[in-house]
Amino acid sequence: MGRDSTPNGAPTRREYVTYGGTAIAGGLGLAGCLGGDGSADEAGANSHTVSIEPAGSVSFEEVPETYITYKEAWADIAVALGQADGLVGTDLEYGSQEDLNRLFFDELEGVALPLEGVTDIRGGGETVDKEIIYEIDADVHLVDPLFVAQNYWEWSEADVEEISRNVGPFFGSYIRRERGYAIEQDYEFYSLYEGFEKAAKLFDQEQRYEAFAELHDDVIGRVEADLPPEQDRPEIGLINAGSEPDAGTFYVLDPTEPGYEMKHYRDLGIRDAFADADLEEGGEADYETLLEYDPDQIFVHWGITHSDEEFAETFVEPMENHPVGNRLTAVQEGRVYKGGTAEQGPITNLFQTELLAQDQYPDVFGDRELFDRQRVTDIVDGNV
Repeated sequence: MGRDSTPNGAPTRREYVTYGGTAIAGGLGLAGCLGGDGSADEAGANSHTVSIEPAGSVSFEEVPETYITYKEAWADIAVALGQADGLVGTDLEYGSQEDLNRLFFDELEGVALPLEGVTDIRGGGETVDKEIIYEIDADVHLVDPLFVAQNYWEWSEADVEEISRNVGPFFGSYIRRERGYAIEQDYEFYSLYEGFEKAAKLFDQEQRYEAFAELHDDVIGRVEADLPPEQDRPEIGLINAGSEPDAGTFYVLDPTEPGYEMKHYRDLGIRDAFADADLEEGGEADYETLLEYDPDQIFVHWGITHSDEEFAETFVEPMENHPVGNRLTAVQEGRVYKGGTAEQGPITNLFQTELLAQDQYPDVFGDRELFDRQRVTDIVDGNV
């Protein structure tokens, strides 16, 4: 639906929605139910109520069918829950859906991050315009209404409330990394699987979630049992893909930090080569700082979303050609590697964990598959 109600005056699925909680600058506090006379009881005894911070509690007349996401991780979550057909909008302009399908999802028969029929929420531009969200007309937005909508999209709280009332509610939380660097409001920071469980309740797919969680716990349990002692685990120097080796500017990241973007590093006990470094704001460093700590291997965050040629031209060759950069051990030994994508949901995370384990612990994991591809496909298909 657009701004208006349905022609016959009957409320749509999204007009039966109630917000609770007060996490968003005093709360999104949309009073009562958004259909009919505004009574919170009007949705009836069969209403579907779920909660997530910072949105609070959200009630639907029935389970939502269509949704948009900010990036790939929440789409990955929805696909894992058997909801691939419901994705109607996401960030295609700056997304890596095709890369992730080629690298990972193609190994799962019939499972993919959807592209056909999915609208780019940026409309080919730099920003996310409300008109595009009206046109997409999703039942629910798997987007953090505070951090993403008001920080990355530069929407006001009034914009969020308008779309929530006229299109559909926001039900998402930014959990890629801790939010303190960009926002003052404090609300619960979920792990990947805690966010996954919230989405499972939203889509009424708890059985699929529980099957995935069991598979995940089994994988991580077996991995942890085979890891060497902590002091024998590898160190990496992790830099963001926004680094500019040509200009001698690097943005150092900590692979041990919370958030789903670092989950595979944490689960495999990877240590931070720059743990003791005195970095500038935002983790900024120069060649001299990199050389001072001289990591044996350097990983470029998001690296797998670059082609081999692009990766070499952007990262490896400028380091090789720099008078300080070419003194780095990782550069001299050919150990400047593509790091994983930061946007990993449960499916992508299984693949990235396996690849990193094989790469960093070849004597232990070698070419060993850590999870059953068919089991993942079965869960997505509902054969739990």
